[in-house]
Order: sequence, then C-alpha cells, then structure tokens
Amino acid sequence: MISLNNLHRIKKILFFTFICFLQFGLAKCKPPTDDSLSNDKTYYAIEINNVLCGYTEASQKNVLKDGQNVIEQELNVFIMLSVLGSEFNSEMKMKSYLDPETRRNLYTKGDIKQGAIEKEFEVILEGNDATITSSLSSQPIKLELSENVLSGNDELFLRLKENILNQGMDEVTYDILEAIEGEIQNSSFKKLREEELELAGKKYKTIVIEQKNNKTGVKITYWLSPDYDYFLKTEVMNRKIYLADHTVVDKIKVANMNESILTKTNVFISDVPSINYMKLKAEIDPSGNKLTVEDLNIPGQKFTGTVEDNHISGIFEIAHEKYDGTNAPPFPPNYDNKSFKEYLQPDIAIESDDPVLIEKAKEITEDSKDSWEAATKLSKWVAENISYAIPGGGTAKKTYEIRAGECGSHSFLLAAFCRAVGIPARVVWGAMYVPNFGGGFGQHGWNEIYMGENGWIPVDATAFETDFVDAGHIRIAEYESVASSFNGNNFEVLDYKLATKNVDEIKEGAVKFEAFIGKYKHDKSGKTFEVLEKDGNLSVDIPGQMVLPFNEADEEGRRYCKLSPRLYINFNKDENGKVSEMMFHEIVSMTRKSDPKEIKEDIPEKYKPYLGSYLFAAVNAEFTVSYDNNTLSIYDPLEKENVKLQQPDANGRWLDEYNKHTIYFDFDKDGKVTSLNIDATNKFEREE
Repeated sequence: MISLNNLHRIKKILFFTFICFLQFGLAKCKPPTDDSLSNDKTYYAIEINNVLCGYTEASQKNVLKDGQNVIEQELNVFIMLSVLGSEFNSEMKMKSYLDPETRRNLYTKGDIKQGAIEKEFEVILEGNDATITSSLSSQPIKLELSENVLSGNDELFLRLKENILNQGMDEVTYDILEAIEGEIQNSSFKKLREEELELAGKKYKTIVIEQKNNKTGVKITYWLSPDYDYFLKTEVMNRKIYLADHTVVDKIKVANMNESILTKTNVFISDVPSINYMKLKAEIDPSGNKLTVEDLNIPGQKFTGTVEDNHISGIFEIAHEKYDGTNAPPFPPNYDNKSFKEYLQPDIAIESDDPVLIEKAKEITEDSKDSWEAATKLSKWVAENISYAIPGGGTAKKTYEIRAGECGSHSFLLAAFCRAVGIPARVVWGAMYVPNFGGGFGQHGWNEIYMGENGWIPVDATAFETDFVDAGHIRIAEYESVASSFNGNNFEVLDYKLATKNVDEIKEGAVKFEAFIGKYKHDKSGKTFEVLEKDGNLSVDIPGQMVLPFNEADEEGRRYCKLSPRLYINFNKDENGKVSEMMFHEIVSMTRKSDPKEIKEDIPEKYKPYLGSYLFAAVNAEFTVSYDNNTLSIYDPLEKENVKLQQPDANGRWLDEYNKHTIYFDFDKDGKVTSLNIDATNKFEREE
C-alpha cells in the first residue's frame, strides 16, 4: 500500500489554481465549410509551452428556444497537463445560446473538471442585465450591461472584424463582460502586422491584433482573416490555440508546466523557512494587476528599479520582522472602519458567509485571548489539515470539504476562516524561493491578516509558516484576478542570511551528523537517497528533485522535515550500534467521501464507523475501507490490492498486515470519522 513511486511528493512550488485558464481565446465558432470541419464539428489545437496537449471540439446549429430563434453552440475542451510530477486532465463542456444576428451571448453554462475537482458556472443575459452563477461564489453576481458592452468572444470577433478588417482602424477600445471574473473590464486592441498562416492544410492572409486588458495587464494576440469567420489563432502567455482538423485528437500528449511556474536562480538553499534576509535582482512580467513601483514597496519589502508596462526590473530587498502578538486587537474584534469592509465580507472563492465554515472557524478560535492567537490557530489548522494537491479545491468551501489544495486553496480557506470570525484578511500573490531542481522562484499565494496598529501581518499556511513568512517571498499584489501570473524571467540572488545559522553552527552540525551521513538504497525500487549536512541541518538529497532539511530528533527519534511536518525520518542501528537503515515516512491524509451503500448486520459495531470511501485528492483516487474476517481492510486502487489491518493498539493506530504502514483515523467533535491517515513508510538500507 502506497509504494515509493506513489508517494505524494513534497512540493514547495505552489501556485494559484488553474480555474478556467482557458478563458482566453476559447474557440466558439461558426463552423466553416472546409477541411477543419468533420461531422459538423470544428477543431482547434491547444499548445502549452510548445507542446500539443489538448484540443477543442465545437459545433453549432439553429434552434428554437423559448419561442426565439437562436444559435446553439456546444464546446468540448480536453487538455493533458503535468505539474511537479502530478499529472491531471482538464476537461470543459460548455453550451451557449447566441443571437443569430449579433452573436450576443444570451446564455452559457459550463462544467469544468480538473482531476478530482469539479466547477460550474452559468451566465444569463436578459435585456441589459447579466446574472452570473458560479461554484466560485456563494452568491450570484448581477451586472448591468449597456448595448456597447461585449458579451463574449463571438461578439468580440464581429466587432474586431468590422472595425479593424473592414474599416481599417488601427486601434480600438471595448468594454467586455469577463464572466469568470464577474465584472466588466476595459481592453484596448491594436493592429500589429499582416501575416500569412497555414493551418489545417490551408493558407490564410491574416491581420494580427493585440489585446491588452487595462485592468489585469494580460495581453492576448489574435489572428483574423477575411476568409474565415472566426479567430484563426490565439496566443496568451504560454498558450496557443489554432485551427486544426479532427486528427488533432490523436496527436496530443502531456504538457509539463514546471517551467511556467518556476524560474531557476543562482543559489541553492535547503532551509527555506530560516531565510530572514534576501537581496535579489529580478526581471518579472506579471499579469493580474496593473503595477507601479510604489505597489512593490511594502513593510518588509523594498524595491529599487522600474515598472514599465507591468515589466518589473530592479532589486528587491526582503526582511520581514516576525510579529509576536504584541498589542494584538481583542477577540472577537469589532472593526467599524469602512476601509476594512472588503476584507471582512465574502468574495469570489472566499465564502466566509458559509454556515459550515463559520461554525468551524468559531470552534477553532474558541477561548482565544486575542485576535493574533485566533488567527494563528486558524492558520495552524489549515496547515495541518489541508493536504497539498494539484489542482486544488478552487474555493474555500470546496477546499474544506476535500481537505486538499494548492496555495490558492489554502489561502482562500484561511481568508474565509478569518473573515468568518471578524478578522480582516486578504490573499496576496507573487513568488517564493523553493529548493526544487537546484533552487528557484515559484509562483505562489499566501495571506495577510490585519492586526490593528501593527498593520498587515503575512503568514503562509501552505508552507507551514503559520505565523510568519520567510524572506524568500516576493510580494506582487493583492489577489484580484484569475489571470494572476508571476511570469518570472531572470533572478540573481545577491545576498541572503539564515536565522541563527553561522559558520560555527554549520561546522558543529557537520560533526554532529557524521554518524548518519551516507547513501541509503530503497529496499524495493533500488533508488538511492543521500543523507548529508546542508545549511547546518541533517538533510536528505532526493536526486533530481530537492534536498530536504530535517529538525533535531524528538524523544522517539523522529526527525520532522522543516518544509513539511507530514514528512519525517528515523534511523535504525545494527548490533554494533552503527546506523544501518533510514526509515522515510510520509503521512498521507484522505478525506472521508462517502459511507458504504449498505452495512451488513453481522458486522461488529466497533468497525462500522470506519467503513466507507476516502479521497486521496493528490492523485484523484478513492481508497475503500471495508470489514474483512474480524478486522478492517483497505483497498488501494494505486497498487490494486486489498490490505488487511491488524487490531489497533491502545492509541487507535492500526498496522497493516505487512508490518509496514500505520493507519489512524480523525474524528469530529461528535465522534464521526472525518479522515483516514496513512503513515507510509519506506525502508532505505545504508550502503557500505
């Protein structure tokens, strides 16, 4: 059960959820009569990082709906992605109804599935009123649209065709309904050049047009032709969508997104939480917020350089003073200042008005002496109870339900928890230094919590920095848009310091760890990990991935990873007292998903509370606990085997039949089982 290859690898590169990243340039088209048409369907290829990894399949027909002639469009999107070793498919099915003359979007319903996560949205236009319902928000969003506000890509295409192709205008500006954002945003368009394209076996003369969203800074490039009745090609960030034929379905393969979210740098630091000062030179092209130099200068972060058309070039100096709770506001707090209103109310993906989240937040913060103690209790709960998974829960409520997510999911949930008990909180984003692949900066999100006269205090529950953030965090802005993207280009670390680490301490560590240092081979896979001293810590080098630093041993000899307490190691000695084995542990948590369909009457009562299915969100797999011959057993879908458990010890911990993995369960305040935990153990024998 849970082999080394199936371990949920520790990953410190964390980034905002992929929610609707296909919102840019999705092909919803009026099918032409040419080679791209197959069985009344039009196909577009999707490339990410120059890898053909997906396609769209579109069709349309004229129908009568509610007494009105409309165009019914159906769109299916399929993409295969890999991020930091996790592979998952993204799928979207969308149906729309359009006005046949203007192509104004009258109705759209979309269903998105990414791994174990499902999301839905619906847009209804009635007259000049738009109602947007989404699983990202607890309340519908209502907007008033004038006739000049464009409702979607089809209407945008017609307007560009008329203004730039037919009238010869070089620049235009439109207000556009951005349904996923839940607001109207202004964009500028300009003609760049003329270009010939060959797509789906046919040549086209095109005009290339660039769109710039004047709120988020996102730039999108379109290729239009007078010989084709929709966009031929679209590019945004690292994605390309272009006209293809039906054979594209059989050509796609998995696209690796690592380079999109990680920019390598010149130094390697394993003990990331101990970074208390960093100076670095950076080149960044972020999107999601319009930025100025002033936006990058905040308490704990100084920026010297330029910001031109959202291109950041200059020097960051980062040193966050750790807040100890001095003069923290009382709890529960009472903020009447209108300036904090937006940080106390629900928002997209932050359902702080949800009764379940409110009740849980109150339970966690009960008897807190002040707001800082309450906030750190909430941060600690999120860190310890929300596993890491790509893609994430997407919203605070969904993350709470499946107990898994990436950095955006963790941050949304912590913000919702804080707001639910009256503590102002917000989500911010940028990047953080990570030890993966030799060191670099990965796109990341975390929280800032308001502590009265002490200002906004940063915390990072995803990185288990529950009451601080290390100085490897580069803050760009508050999170405002699903278009947020760090887009780092170049980083050079000029200087850095580690807390309480000096030359003498590092030398002392090298001597202290001498008995453990060496190479250890996994007993089954043959993989070799090296134990070494790094930055004054006993560390484990996982080849090709990272070096993990570990804390000092506790009373039971367990050394917990400084990057995640879900990982720990311990060592065994031979009869001569020499270290001979390293036991590498990972605690894997699975949220209870459902009870069994039926429970037989002859099953003893003491086993019944545990029966059911448990979701391992990181790999979208369900483990099933059942009763088997006077004990429990767990079906592992990854190894395709049923593993019996031995009877539990006095602490309620069950050992599997192979004496390898330890299993234990979590309960809520009413005594109901909420999750299954596997202390997955892999043995490494020391090489001579």
